[in-house]
Amino acid sequence: MQAMRTFDLVVVGAGSAGCVLAYRLAGLGFRIALVEPPSPEAPEIDRLRPSRWLNLLGSAEDWGFRTTPCPQLASRVLDWPRGRGIGGSSRINAMIWFPPTQRDLQQLVTASCGQWTMEELQRCYEQVEACVRPESPAWLSDPASMFMEAANDVRGAEPMIYRRVQRGGRRWIPSRLLTDHDSLIEVVRGQVDRVVWNRDAAVGVQLLSKGSSIELKASKGVVLAAGTIATPMILMRSGIGPSEILSRLQIDLHNEIPSIGQHLRDHLIMPVVLELHRSFPPFRAAHSMQDLARWQVMGTGPIACNLAECGGLFAAQSLQIHITPTHYLQYPQQDGLPAMTIGVNVTQPASAGSIQPTSCDPSAPPEIRAGYFDNLSDLEGTIQGVRLAREIAAKSPISESLQEERIPGAKRISDDEIARSVRRYAQTLYHPTGTCSLGATGEGAVDHNLSIRGTGQLWVVDASILSKPTVGNPNATLMMLAWFAAARIASQI
Repeated sequence: MQAMRTFDLVVVGAGSAGCVLAYRLAGLGFRIALVEPPSPEAPEIDRLRPSRWLNLLGSAEDWGFRTTPCPQLASRVLDWPRGRGIGGSSRINAMIWFPPTQRDLQQLVTASCGQWTMEELQRCYEQVEACVRPESPAWLSDPASMFMEAANDVRGAEPMIYRRVQRGGRRWIPSRLLTDHDSLIEVVRGQVDRVVWNRDAAVGVQLLSKGSSIELKASKGVVLAAGTIATPMILMRSGIGPSEILSRLQIDLHNEIPSIGQHLRDHLIMPVVLELHRSFPPFRAAHSMQDLARWQVMGTGPIACNLAECGGLFAAQSLQIHITPTHYLQYPQQDGLPAMTIGVNVTQPASAGSIQPTSCDPSAPPEIRAGYFDNLSDLEGTIQGVRLAREIAAKSPISESLQEERIPGAKRISDDEIARSVRRYAQTLYHPTGTCSLGATGEGAVDHNLSIRGTGQLWVVDASILSKPTVGNPNATLMMLAWFAAARIASQI
């Protein structure tokens, strides 16, 4: 085994949380190794142009995970896109900047047993937002504009034009922050196998790089920021998790925490697809030379469009809507018909699943049991969302522009008929959480100091610690959490 030089801290995972953590900790004077597996890059045209982000799903920058068959979704197997490379899932997402809601902040305070405060979390959010500088769009599609007009008078509506993580109409990822402290941050490309222990203290990680096993040493500790899928996998390979699973894989038990890999939750979106009159031009994946010049010079126009342009919270924030100027299930493969989609999802799903390793090999894909609709209240909420989408579509100006409802289809009226369509067409919204959940007592794997229980010098800072998905899109909340966690971790070492 090859040994490398010692760092103060090893941060595992260079997604949004890991990049912000490394940036903040280096700003406090710590020497950081930021570890991310090697990865190829997608074509530059897809990486830079916001309107082409869907081409990144299934590309070289996507881990290509899949669920097991979902019993409540007509036994379908769903693709679970997760970003691969420096920047993590921020490399392949829709770039939506959705500030944490008061409910999100309160859930974090409650999970910390009051050790955190709303005020300090809000302050951290404001500081990270000042670094990211999300943009308001300078161009909206016709469907987005129609939705904003139609949704304004819906009771309980909070319609929003989403700000975006873009600079000058071009995709921006938080890895750009790392260059500010490049003398203190070393990016190490390798696949982390497990944590290295000295009794109960984490003193480094063992990783695989170019066919060799390398030990990366950390004098002050290890931070796992590898995400809802990879973080519990690393912990279980390191001997932390449910004893039954570790015994089956013949992994020596270091610390039994039954909740590791459990309590998986995710947003599930149901697309209500509307075909528009032919007088509307379809939103096309291939843009004109005029559009290209507009984007290159001014950073605006349809090329700067992130597709999920607007939406908001509805029904006392129990539902979120995303609007796209496309047929949600076909674009960009087919873009011949003018269409718009009103996508609806339950914001705080009660259904839960699990993630488990299938082998001790760190390159082996995990078993993802998503658990969608295991709690039927989530299905009932999604049906309510479809009815809400129809209510909005019946309002001017959408109603005057509507040719027909393609999905679920206007003939599907009853709850049972809508439910059958939901089970057939609903998709992940790519927001999994909960597999190393924060909790001051009981089953919580992570305590208010962000430490894994029963260990020293081992912290977790990513979406896996959230007991529920954020009410809206999670990226802003996770970056806020990383900003907050950097100071919390620094105070302990």
